[in-house]
Amino acid sequence: MKDLNARLNPGILDIKPYQPGKTVAEARADDPSLEYIKLASNENPFGLSPRARQAVLDSLEEAYAYPEVSCAVVRHALSRKLGIGPDHFIIGNGGDGIIYACAMAMLAEGDEAIIPEITFPYYEIAVRAMRGRVVRSRMTGEAIDLDDILKKLSSRTKMIWLCNPNNPTGSLTEARAFTEFFKAVPEDVFVIHDEVYADFAPREAFPDTLALIRAGADNLVLIRSFSKIYGMAGLRVGYGVGQARLVNMLYRVRPPFDISVVAQAAAAAAVADDAFYAKTLALTETEKTHLTEALTSRNLGVAPSATNFLLVDLGQDGGLVTEKLCARGVIVRPMNGYSLPNRIRVTIGTREQNDRFLAALDEVLA
Repeated sequence: MKDLNARLNPGILDIKPYQPGKTVAEARADDPSLEYIKLASNENPFGLSPRARQAVLDSLEEAYAYPEVSCAVVRHALSRKLGIGPDHFIIGNGGDGIIYACAMAMLAEGDEAIIPEITFPYYEIAVRAMRGRVVRSRMTGEAIDLDDILKKLSSRTKMIWLCNPNNPTGSLTEARAFTEFFKAVPEDVFVIHDEVYADFAPREAFPDTLALIRAGADNLVLIRSFSKIYGMAGLRVGYGVGQARLVNMLYRVRPPFDISVVAQAAAAAAVADDAFYAKTLALTETEKTHLTEALTSRNLGVAPSATNFLLVDLGQDGGLVTEKLCARGVIVRPMNGYSLPNRIRVTIGTREQNDRFLAALDEVLA
């Protein structure tokens, strides 16, 4: 029998599988006696948008049928909300679906993709699966170094991945810096601007990337998600924004039925739920301030964050602290896999959740 590896796509052989945050179900399997809270995956602690919840219930009678492939109802809802034509949107199975579609549509074997050293790991997985070559750019503290990205450009560069605000550091690439950077990028290099956390960033500081799309930039794709601000992580809906002709190319490689009838209905309803959107932003900001002040008062390092999570420097093994917190019913995200062994990432929860995390952390660090 021939070696299995010899028969597989060589691009996947060295890929490290994506490691998601531990779920409550996984934790309960280890110790069912505890009541767990999860502050590991940057989900919305205030739940699902009420309008989306009702849309889920109303759409169940249609769940027997295949979903509409182009997700027209979602694209038109986004078009009304964001003021750009519906043909500029592609809907995917979470932001991850758009990431993979970009890599599949844009990369050929040997093409280079520039990815910051500390950022969302699925970019690298998608690039390597297409047999592309990953070129790492450096960080300046918790921030992505845009100048170093430009220095890494070569004749083989096909795409740049930029998570803004960045996961897991929470740093924001502000409008002026991004605009100057984008002008310096050659027009034949794609910039994939992952804006999954942009809803939590200060509006006045965040780049007006939609204006660039409206102005005709055809080497820019924006990635956004319903998972965070609208509380729809379990329904898996994300979207990309770009020029219509580029979006059409992404649709060629996106699986045809990967956004369910229920998910489409929920997403279209969530877009119109302005009250829930505003409530989530306000409560997140209040709780982020509370949690930041509490952690800094304990002499722990907290990176500035334009997101719904905090990157916390414990000054000791974050993986071990994560295990001890889990043993007390609190699930957070260790950062060992990001080469940040002394740090943990903590989702901004409700006041009750945040205070429970702080109490458990005090016990662990005592």
